Amino acid sequence: MVLGWEDIFGGPTILAFLTWLILTGLFYLVFYLAVLNTFDHLTQNNPIKIPAMLAVSPIAAFIVSIFSYNPLILFVLMMVYNYFRVRKLGGPEDKRFAGKALNRPLFYTASYLYIISFYALSAWFQSPVDIDGSTQPLWETWFPELPEN
Repeated sequence: MVLGWEDIFGGPTILAFLTWLILTGLFYLVFYLAVLNTFDHLTQNNPIKIPAMLAVSPIAAFIVSIFSYNPLILFVLMMVYNYFRVRKLGGPEDKRFAGKALNRPLFYTASYLYIISFYALSAWFQSPVDIDGSTQPLWETWFPELPEN
């Protein structure tokens, strides 16, 4: 038998809040800072940035859905901080883009499309589906149940 989140974190409310806080921090570091900064560094002013980020967003959204994490607060944080992150790119302390003219509309468009598709897909993956009288998230319907021995 595999333990679920309720079995592990079903204790006091403070433990559930701390788990949520840790997941928020991890998802922020990985699916916001790491993904956007890596793709900005790799693609720079190339328009391939938009489809590349849109191709990564379903993977990130699926991982968030597996953890049954509602990314609304994370979405708001990402939307607000992204404006300041892109505005700071190419500044005097930024060594990656020193001396380069950045196409800021491209950076804003690609990053905001990634953030919006990340949130929309994670909400869609977690949407409830009624199958044979039981409700489960949509992503769980994609994988057949393994027979128990």
